[in-house]
Amino acid sequence: MLLLSLASAALHLRPLTTASAHGRHACVHLSTDPSAASIAFPKFLVTTVKPESNADGKFVFDRYSQSVSELPVFLVDVKYEDKISVPGEWADSNDPGKGKKWNMDEGEGDFSGTAVTQAEFTALLAKEAEDKELVFFIHGFNVQTKDMLTSTDNMQTNFDSSPQNQPNEVLVVPVDWACTDPEGLFGKTLAPVKDYHPDQAASETAGNALWQLFSGLKKENSAHTLNVIGHSMGNRVLRCVGQAAVPEGDASWTKESLKDNTLLQAAPKDLKSNENFFENIFFVSADIPETVFDEPDGTDIEQAEHALKSGVAALAVMTKRMHVLHADGHDGALKLSIITNKGHARLGSRGPWSSELLVLEKGKRSEVWDKFAPLLEYDGIATPGDNENNGNVHVQDCSAWNKNIDKLGHGYQFDPESVAYYLKHMTKDM
Repeated sequence: MLLLSLASAALHLRPLTTASAHGRHACVHLSTDPSAASIAFPKFLVTTVKPESNADGKFVFDRYSQSVSELPVFLVDVKYEDKISVPGEWADSNDPGKGKKWNMDEGEGDFSGTAVTQAEFTALLAKEAEDKELVFFIHGFNVQTKDMLTSTDNMQTNFDSSPQNQPNEVLVVPVDWACTDPEGLFGKTLAPVKDYHPDQAASETAGNALWQLFSGLKKENSAHTLNVIGHSMGNRVLRCVGQAAVPEGDASWTKESLKDNTLLQAAPKDLKSNENFFENIFFVSADIPETVFDEPDGTDIEQAEHALKSGVAALAVMTKRMHVLHADGHDGALKLSIITNKGHARLGSRGPWSSELLVLEKGKRSEVWDKFAPLLEYDGIATPGDNENNGNVHVQDCSAWNKNIDKLGHGYQFDPESVAYYLKHMTKDM
């Protein structure tokens, strides 16, 4: 597995948590060293942000950089005002699992990194590869640079602190994509409505660009597998990666072609070559339609949000396991998203369920299209009658912990319980 080395010299933490009787990780020790709450920046960053300047290989950008590049930019040694870390504070001094907060300033200064070619970036990762689990983390809607880097550090810290893991055995590389940045109280209040659709468009561009990243890693390191965590609208980015993986104009991958074939058998040749490229894909509080796992509608029509054209079918070919982490209707941000999306339920709200009127209650458990996987697991329990050895779709209810990080119950992507779930499925020998 590839090794991602993080610039975390200022972060000296021993494992901080142990599992409680109810599964929540309780604090055992919190260092009084002020540097313990420092927010360290990653050594590697993939971004679609257009720089403010890019002279002599120094790629400079700021929180207001909204334009996206046609291809991802590969950065090493990320800094803020030439610092590899900034002072932070614990969100809750009694529970370090809730993460850290940036307390230096508003993060309005310049961020930078050294721009390298994709081949150089890949070579640097491969050079440091040694028995590590590599996780690419794709952030969600309306997330600015400061918050993206903070979330990445919180996720890395909770991986290192987990009782199920040893420090430095899982390494997180953030994938940054340009989002809008509302200004002033009025702009921030309307941001969920005003900036939502522009960010949706940006996520599509980012998805197409990021396929260049993943396909490049495949070309240079065909023996390695990867894990990807998509949070919120980051799952739309991920879904668009799946769409980009199918050659443009290829009309051979249709419901008719799948009539007597498995998803893999019917896949285009280029997609088949990427079978099981990913070890795990985690859809966390996913702001994408709940129908993406459904069978295409009708005999001739394959709706863009269903099955093949959703991009999720392509991802299913490219990964050993797919996971849907949802909040069983207790995610306040996705409730607003449902309204913004004209009443269409979101996958991260209740998972792949068919919803009742106004999505106020669960409908029936969706019959995930059997071309995705013979087995569908809900909360670790296999659907009766399915072959347990062939399953690769897992659905996990996170409502027991989804509000530990924020009151909306949406930002649980780095919660210790979520991290424990990731680790359970990232066992190297699986």
